[in-house]
Amino acid sequence: MVPGADIMHGEAVNVDGFFCVILSYLRGYIDMDTVNRIFACMKSLSLPTNSSDLNLELAWQSCKDAIEHRHGEQRIPLITEIGESICVSDVTEEELERALVFLGKFDH
Repeated sequence: MVPGADIMHGEAVNVDGFFCVILSYLRGYIDMDTVNRIFACMKSLSLPTNSSDLNLELAWQSCKDAIEHRHGEQRIPLITEIGESICVSDVTEEELERALVFLGKFDH
């Protein structure tokens, strides 16, 4: 995430995971019941699902960094159902912005 951020690595991984769940939903890969089920599971384990450091600039930079480290591809994992996923390499800045707005609707 961000140097000096008040979040541990594993927590940041979970925030990223839930953000990818939101992207999956917005693409139509999963339904809202699945999103709610995953959110409830994460919350029951006291895992963070958002961070005050997560913004469009950081999310987009993370995608660009991924391209550098993944041989020119984003390879963002998105779920298609519980236990199943695909990797995509076409996530746009506009898509990240929509996901951030949607993420804000949850009671983190």
